[in-house]
Amino acid sequence: MRQFSILLVFVVAFGGAAVLYEQESRKVKGVLSQITDLQAKVGDMQAEINRLNAELEAVKLAERRRPNLNGIASQVLKNEPVAPVSKPAPTRPERRGLVVGDVTSAAPAIRGRGESAEEGEWAKPTVDAEAYEAQSADSDAAVDPYQ
Repeated sequence: MRQFSILLVFVVAFGGAAVLYEQESRKVKGVLSQITDLQAKVGDMQAEINRLNAELEAVKLAERRRPNLNGIASQVLKNEPVAPVSKPAPTRPERRGLVVGDVTSAAPAIRGRGESAEEGEWAKPTVDAEAYEAQSADSDAAVDPYQ
């Protein structure tokens, strides 16, 4: 009977320790999940800070390009002429005359086997599509190499 009471004490002690361990491990898991959530929020905030810093730099750059309103106001009060904002020159389409490249035909860089530079369609002057179709109808029909 005495051994039974010692055994019962050990069981109760280990059972109580197991319950306490389980409770503490749940607390630790909860704290770890909170830490993970906070780290994610910190990452989001850091991204937002970076975006706002980039936006601030863009605004500062735009402010440097924009004329200073205080300077303009002081110039007006002193009756000094304000430097006009330069406008881009109106663009008009350029007319260019014919150049040599417009009227001469260039031979292709890759030629067929046994074809010289002076032979073939590239050596002929440029023609309209209707005239080309009439000329090509007279020549041999294209052969499909897969038949």
